[in-house]
Amino acid sequence: SVTLLQRYFWHQALSPLLISLSALATLAVLTQSLSTLDLIVDNRQSALTFFYVTLLALPQLVAIIMPLAVFIAILYAFNRMNMDSELVVAKASGFSPGQIASPAMRLASYAMIIHLLINLAVQPYAFRKMREALFSVRTDIAAQMIQSGQFVSPTPNLTIYAQEILPNGHMQDLIIYDARKEDAPLTYMAKKGYIHKSGETAQLILQNAAYQQLQPDKTLHLLEAEQDSIDLTDLLTLDTVFHLKASDRYLHELFRPDPHIYMTTKIKRELMAEGHARLSTPLYSLTLTLLALAFLIRGEYKRMGYGRYIVICAALGFCIRLVGFALTAASESNMLFNIMQYAWPLMLCLLCGVYLTVSRSSMQPRRKPSATQHRVMPT
Repeated sequence: SVTLLQRYFWHQALSPLLISLSALATLAVLTQSLSTLDLIVDNRQSALTFFYVTLLALPQLVAIIMPLAVFIAILYAFNRMNMDSELVVAKASGFSPGQIASPAMRLASYAMIIHLLINLAVQPYAFRKMREALFSVRTDIAAQMIQSGQFVSPTPNLTIYAQEILPNGHMQDLIIYDARKEDAPLTYMAKKGYIHKSGETAQLILQNAAYQQLQPDKTLHLLEAEQDSIDLTDLLTLDTVFHLKASDRYLHELFRPDPHIYMTTKIKRELMAEGHARLSTPLYSLTLTLLALAFLIRGEYKRMGYGRYIVICAALGFCIRLVGFALTAASESNMLFNIMQYAWPLMLCLLCGVYLTVSRSSMQPRRKPSATQHRVMPT
């Protein structure tokens, strides 16, 4: 029956989609993790932070590769069924191109819906969490100003040495020379220490500490304390304002940004381009699926294989997607290109859809009648 055969076509396309999506996502995550790895290592963060940040970047990567994964899956599945003569049997049994293409179109529609949900809800949420995690890493005072086994001067007249820095951020065997008060320089020595941040203040807490202070009469004053602290508030010179990028914003924030936040015309154009890209890019799942079906469903059976068709179709598909990226980039400079972000995939969907649905006989040119057909027989 039609339903049974379409269900078979559905399963034949679903498995390659899951495999291609997993493979492309893994490759994208590995590529993305290289840039994150440098930041995590340089700031002495844990492996858990690295995996957390990488995981939060996954939704956007999945959204980018979703149309290509659907395209690859449809190409593979229908090419294999062509090679096994399964589509030939289906056509000989009276199945129309629309009935054969129906499972692939349903799969592309589900992928489009998932893609849209990622763009509108999952990606902004994940990117905000990732931005908060990266912001916390970049504003980690201990990581920024202290290096294990080195004398570091994070600010003039202040030198800090720590023999070892533990994974939890605690330091051991510290020596601190604090001459920020020129009339009363201090030299601290402590067994342990850690940095405590509270609001806009920061302190270096020392445990089992001892310090030396040179008195005006040139004598050395020695004092021991079970716990002491050094004010490091003046080291909070990093940008402590949390900024949201276009990729971190929800759709309503892209189209209607907060009027209380100062934005240039250029930034507003970038937000609009990002918003329209969120809505238009899911259309490429349908576009590329129709393109693959146009190459593999229509046409005669090729006993020597469809290698040339596959190469041409794959090249066209990747070029179509590259044009989509170019239109998004152009929309950041000229808002008129926002219309093209929708028009380009929809126009291609229409062309491929018409090619699939129009019968072959109507596409063939009509033969001109021969001269004998116009000859008038004498009466």
